[in-house]
Amino acid sequence: MNPGIIEPTETFVIAVLLAVGAQVLAGHLRMPAIVLWLAGGMLLGPYGVHLLDIGAVQPAMETLIELGLAVILFEGGLNLNLRALREQGWVVGRLVLLGPLITMLLGGSLLHLFSNLPWDISLLFGALVAVGGPTVIVPIVRQTRLDRKLRHILTGEAMLIDAVGAMLAIVMLQIVISPSFTVESILPSLTSKFLVGIFCGWAGGRLLILLLRGNWLKDTELRPTATLAIVWALFHLSNHISDQAGLMAVLVAGAVLQYEQLPDIQRLRHFKGSLATLLVGMLFVLLAAGLNLGIAVNYLGQGILLFLALVVVIRPLVVASSVFGSDLSLNQMKYLAMMAPRGVVAAAITALFGVIITRMGIPGGEVLEALVYIIIILSVLVYGMLASPLSKKLAVEGSDERSVLIVGGGQIGAELGRTLSDDREVRFLDLNGEVIAHLQNSGYVAVRGNALDPIYMEIVHAEEIGVIVVMTGSSDHNLLIAQLAQNDFHVPEVFVALQPDDEQKQARMMKQLGAKRLFAKPYNYTYWNDQAYRKRLVYESRTVEEDSPLIGVSMAEARIPHGVQPLVVIRNGRTELTCDEFRFAAGDEIKMLMRPERMQEGQPLILPPAKQATATTPVA
Repeated sequence: MNPGIIEPTETFVIAVLLAVGAQVLAGHLRMPAIVLWLAGGMLLGPYGVHLLDIGAVQPAMETLIELGLAVILFEGGLNLNLRALREQGWVVGRLVLLGPLITMLLGGSLLHLFSNLPWDISLLFGALVAVGGPTVIVPIVRQTRLDRKLRHILTGEAMLIDAVGAMLAIVMLQIVISPSFTVESILPSLTSKFLVGIFCGWAGGRLLILLLRGNWLKDTELRPTATLAIVWALFHLSNHISDQAGLMAVLVAGAVLQYEQLPDIQRLRHFKGSLATLLVGMLFVLLAAGLNLGIAVNYLGQGILLFLALVVVIRPLVVASSVFGSDLSLNQMKYLAMMAPRGVVAAAITALFGVIITRMGIPGGEVLEALVYIIIILSVLVYGMLASPLSKKLAVEGSDERSVLIVGGGQIGAELGRTLSDDREVRFLDLNGEVIAHLQNSGYVAVRGNALDPIYMEIVHAEEIGVIVVMTGSSDHNLLIAQLAQNDFHVPEVFVALQPDDEQKQARMMKQLGAKRLFAKPYNYTYWNDQAYRKRLVYESRTVEEDSPLIGVSMAEARIPHGVQPLVVIRNGRTELTCDEFRFAAGDEIKMLMRPERMQEGQPLILPPAKQATATTPVA
């Protein structure tokens, strides 16, 4: 190693360290990591303190960008909730198909007006800023807790528009670099790339399913790496057939794979998610380091004007043309119109195109790159700051409480979650594949896996959870899961179901964790799930009247006959989980599961303590 010369290995190592460090810091600060990636890359790049030498890694950048994009889009396909997307499929479809075209035409026209750049370069800019950003929108959606419709529309649009926008951009690039390529060729070229990508992606996805389901890949450790190799091969083959069709192909392959719900799909998601996060961070750092800050400063004013036009005029127009005929409320439409950040895919494609344009001696490559980066930086900062207060102002939050995670419980856990989901988001983690499949078909976030394995807690994003309800068939396991949730994922409120005869044995551990005893009574997992499996349970709801002796009585004090299982209490329109400290109030609506003979015999379902009960006193 020569003193004073930055080696390629040094550049890559520093970029990776900065990417990971920024991700950790962003998690503590609860801000988009992309802001720190961009700032760190610019600070350490050639126009800053020059610890990152982009020239040293320039020969490998094109390959790194393409392979990184393949992993990012495949991971997006793996996480694309197709079943939930069906609810708003028309809206997402129009956003994805109309959005890039409208943005390209209007954004390109404005750039041509502001800068006098050639029409072809200007339209290429419009196509590049049409590319969305799942790496930005997904963290924003998670932190903001939007309602289900907006969450599905925004994440679905961000993941799909990357591939569509990238293919539109490559068509525009061909116009820039090839005089023989005419405007009339745009639609046929775009259609062919779209069809090639879909077909190759479907075929590649089916091949992966065949390999992963059969006996070809028995080694658990080999399955994720073999999948990665096939994804890169699929990406290269699709690009060989039609330039940049590989982006759509890997996205479709990921979607096909996740739709089948393979037994170890969650481990595959975890592997690809970790790799994608590392690649996204490293790419952003390296791309930001290579940005010509001098040109960026010179074009800052024009970049701000273009950003304002995108936010105030173009995005609302795209949304207005896409939501007609939908069941979205006016406030939901307003929120959609004010939310369209750009991310790593736009940055990576822009850097790739900038290299190609400069290599061919066509002027405008560095200006194009600087303007797109200005748009990306402004969009991340503005949308990141506006997302949460805007959702509150427009009242489009999913709930005023954070997500609830129900671990285990089988069919009873599923019923409890459905009841809670009336006014908050509920996620599920269970080993029961049949229960998880039914929940997924109903549009819930449901993961099949062992909650004692941190991998599955990460997949279900336990770090976002405000309340965890642990109700497996083992009290020991329940407490270990609760401890993991508190220590590793900092879940603030924990409810634990204890099996009969386990209260005294587990009292010390419950106190150490500050956990609440679910239902305030012993919970017989085997009995209740057996009754649910045999379809011997019915729903019942009772209201606590103004003169009921239950008023002021705690759940622990109340007497509950055998065959009656209270699930939640609805108080002032909000669902509440019950525990020992919970006390009944007038107007409470108690939702229960029970054996039907309890209703037929007309028996009281919840009674006050024996000393308070009388023959004439009304009870729930």
